Amino acid sequence: MKMTYKKYSILSMAIISLSTPFSVNAACELDDAIQIADMSWSSASAIAHIESIIIETGYGCKTELVPGDGVTTATTMVNKGRPHVAPELWANSATELLEEGERRGTISIAGNVFSSGGSNGWFIPGYLSKEYPDLKRVEDLPQYRHLFKDPDDDNKGRFYNSLPGWTSETRSTNLIKGYGLDEYYNLFSAGSGAALDAAIVSHYKRKKPIVFFYWGPSAMLGEYDMVQLGMNDYDPENDSCNAEADCAEPVAGGFPVIAVNTVVANKIKEDAPSVYAFLQNVSFENDTINRLLAWGVDNQAEPEEIAEYFLENHQDIWSTWVPDDVADKVISNI
Repeated sequence: MKMTYKKYSILSMAIISLSTPFSVNAACELDDAIQIADMSWSSASAIAHIESIIIETGYGCKTELVPGDGVTTATTMVNKGRPHVAPELWANSATELLEEGERRGTISIAGNVFSSGGSNGWFIPGYLSKEYPDLKRVEDLPQYRHLFKDPDDDNKGRFYNSLPGWTSETRSTNLIKGYGLDEYYNLFSAGSGAALDAAIVSHYKRKKPIVFFYWGPSAMLGEYDMVQLGMNDYDPENDSCNAEADCAEPVAGGFPVIAVNTVVANKIKEDAPSVYAFLQNVSFENDTINRLLAWGVDNQAEPEEIAEYFLENHQDIWSTWVPDDVADKVISNI
């Protein structure tokens, strides 16, 4: 069953409140619409819609989904207090901005939207891992370069790198050098997330070898059986150079676990404390998000439909984020 929810005027909510205790009638602490950044990747957009539905149906507030992205959204929140909510801001993309916003008192880090943080790594398909069980770590890649033959270079394998402009592209490039793999592999940029996904899925469906960078949570890791190759543990001091494009001496390190934050403008914290308390509680297990996004891919679902599916089928998760009476109001609109 497809969940629907309605937007009510203040007058309508007042009238409804006289007739039923669990309708969308909560007196919102704000008169203005709460702006939520509808960010440009699937998990963040789905979470934005989940939060919008809960805030509207559970707290009786108006919401407005506005286009967003990592650094751009962080910048406008710090300088202008808008949008009011960034549902999924990867801290490594805007560390200095977030610190500045907290110093200036314009934003607050409400919580970690992914309980295990965001992760990056190098992967091979599960079927390849079963066929070559000794291929477990990045150090094993030189002896298997023939599997990943670069069609443009018979002497080297092809490694599908992170996306252009991402901080992980720089780190992944330096890790290739740090592990001495640049002698055996050529870096290949697919150019976009869609192109990288297409290459991975094409190889997977044909049971072909591929080694690639990817991140989680993501639909890819929920949809397909992928195995992450082992690396040395990340050490902030030892690995710091790997984050620099001009790193003179890359090291054989690893990827850090990244804090992925719910960032909220302090206007919400100060003027709508009940909504802020809800946003503090929003937290997903990474496997939950992986499976949710995979469901979205399988069903060609829009972010709003993914949000509706989550609210219908995972009440055990989201109901812990809100008081019982708020949960009842959301459930009554399912």
